[in-house]
Amino acid sequence: MTNSRTRNLDRFRTQLTDTKAQIEADLETYRRTEQTLAGGPDEPGPGGHWEHSGYGDHMADEGTELFEREKSIGMEQSLRDHFRQVEHALSRIEAGTYGECERCGKPIPEERHLAMPEATLCIDCKAEAERTTRQATIVTNES
Repeated sequence: MTNSRTRNLDRFRTQLTDTKAQIEADLETYRRTEQTLAGGPDEPGPGGHWEHSGYGDHMADEGTELFEREKSIGMEQSLRDHFRQVEHALSRIEAGTYGECERCGKPIPEERHLAMPEATLCIDCKAEAERTTRQATIVTNES
């Protein structure tokens, strides 16, 4: 392995490790937010807050809570997906396969890794994967 390649791998490893730590912190924030929305550890849960004991939440309040919860779940899922991608990229660095396209085996340009260090597909294979996904979605929606 060349000296510049080792330096680049170290740089990407550091960047990925920092990203992983940030995602972990963000996930913890979402966990705490969910706990707060649920009324906290000492509250009975959504719709049953102590301060509303004996009274139901207004329908608009329940709608707002549901919207916020769905948004939070979606954002948390996106963070978990990104977390898995980052972990996968780190495992590829350790395995010595980082920088090779998982689909075609060609080198992934450094510019792509600079923009998205967790990338495991070259631009051509990623574009093909997205076209395939889009076509499958269109076919599913037409059925």
